[in-house]
Amino acid sequence: MEPLISLNNVTKSYSVNGKKTIGVERVCFDVFPNEVVSLIGPSGCGKTTILKMIANIIDPTNGSIRYRENHISLARKKGLLGYVPQNTSLLPNRTVTGNIALSLEIKGKPDTQKVTSIVELVDLAGFEDYYPHHLSGGMKQKVSIARALVHHPEVLLMDEPFASLDEITREKLDSRLLTVFYELKPAIVFVTHSVEEAVFISTRILIMSKVPGKIIDTIKINLPKRRDISTKNTEAYFREVVRIREKIRSYE
Repeated sequence: MEPLISLNNVTKSYSVNGKKTIGVERVCFDVFPNEVVSLIGPSGCGKTTILKMIANIIDPTNGSIRYRENHISLARKKGLLGYVPQNTSLLPNRTVTGNIALSLEIKGKPDTQKVTSIVELVDLAGFEDYYPHHLSGGMKQKVSIARALVHHPEVLLMDEPFASLDEITREKLDSRLLTVFYELKPAIVFVTHSVEEAVFISTRILIMSKVPGKIIDTIKINLPKRRDISTKNTEAYFREVVRIREKIRSYE
């Protein structure tokens, strides 16, 4: 199967006070259609940097990132990448539907039906006319996800979107994310610090080293592809969580 996204020897370095600092080094991995790949590793190892390079927000210093054998910028120009940052950055003067529809309006392609279908998919029906200051943290994250999904991207990039939420809300949103995954079938690249979250949503987990960040292991998750909240009560799920934790500890 041809990968959607390919990272080949991707390195990102910075100049800090005249001194070169390497953020991520020689990162290689592919993202295939209809899979969830989670990046997990210590703080500051470059997970967000990798996500931003895939999103074509920043450029690698060396190496290449390709979309179906084309430069990644083509995927961005065609609206094939959806990006959900840590901060929702919703516009306070626009409603839920207004925030979701903004990118369609900017492109001159307003589509009320598309916005409505995404609102229903992320479970925001009934809140269409609410402004951000009326929304809970979980609802704001749903709007952020809906905004990224409104173009039906082939690849959804998510940077710790639920990290600031309480455990109950986070669990609900993880389940809703899987609903989106089953319905729209995007490939997802997901950054998280939570082993439990990564195991629950992922097809594969990529473990990163300390800075300079490198991919030090790739682990396939041995769970049924179709999951729901009851999956977390199974022995198979607990085994996978323990297995991933032991893997991470072995590299410390």
